[in-house]
Amino acid sequence: MAAIIPLGKFERVSLKEAWPSEDGNFTPWLAESASIAVLAEALKMELEVEAVEQRVGSFFADILARSVDEDEHRVVIENQFGRTDHGHLGQILTYLAGIEGTKTVVWIAETIQADHRAAIDWLNQNTGDDYSFFAVEIELWRIGKSEPAPRFNVIASPNDWARNTRTIARQVSEGALAERHKVRLAYWASFAEYLAKHGSKFRINRPNKDHWKWFAIGRAGFGISSTISTEKSRAGVELYISDDPSKIAFHALLTQKEKIEQEFGESLDWQELPGKKACRIALFRLGANPSDASQFDELHAWMLSKMDRFKNVFASRVKTLSPTPTSNTTESEEMPEEAAE
Repeated sequence: MAAIIPLGKFERVSLKEAWPSEDGNFTPWLAESASIAVLAEALKMELEVEAVEQRVGSFFADILARSVDEDEHRVVIENQFGRTDHGHLGQILTYLAGIEGTKTVVWIAETIQADHRAAIDWLNQNTGDDYSFFAVEIELWRIGKSEPAPRFNVIASPNDWARNTRTIARQVSEGALAERHKVRLAYWASFAEYLAKHGSKFRINRPNKDHWKWFAIGRAGFGISSTISTEKSRAGVELYISDDPSKIAFHALLTQKEKIEQEFGESLDWQELPGKKACRIALFRLGANPSDASQFDELHAWMLSKMDRFKNVFASRVKTLSPTPTSNTTESEEMPEEAAE
């Protein structure tokens, strides 16, 4: 049976048709917010560009970005037209060593050669679990007379399943886990499956025994934190501002309290946390038992619905706040009070 509508045909387009030069055209294009978002989606990350042509010794890293995901850190992006070569492999290792806070390297080329893919795989398998290496091929395609569209194909990446297995094995080998840590590992593992099953854009990439999980909201220094507490018999979701010692961002949002809570649909707990760098705006579900697996589905549904609502209400607001807190620490260093549970 013939197709109901006419179908087009994919046509491969030369990169130089869109970007005559790598450094003069492709790199500036990739550094634009809309473009970096396309790459970030392929990598399953959220990225913010910090600098272009960042000097490292006698070299220049094409793009220095920051991951604003669960583990906030710096990301080096190195791109080249044509096939990968040994020179660029050496450069990305130099950038990793020379740029403080870098934990992820992304190598983009038209063709990732087999030996370089093997090198990236080796680095993912043999470096610490905090480090991630990606090899990505860039393509341009059009259908008929349409404008060409970019596509990033991830050729090599960390094996999260293997890393998660190593993490748990290491935690067990370091000594018997406390009961609360077993509860947290079980809850977050279950929640990770729930998020994936329901097609959520929120993801849990690595297991941990903390009482909280951090989720990106689109700007460094801010995030959605979901929490559980067996001691206090509650679950929570909050906007967490990790480095705002002068409370500038907190008070800017506080001036919109009435409108924010109206949009949210519930009253929120505004915690300035005097004397701490961090502050938060939270919502708690009392009477919850995170150690009871029979409650997981109900708690997961509540938690995800509130996370979606926090993102809808706060994401655009935190992106426009000025001045912005300067986040020099990760959220794991700054979570107050309950972190010691």
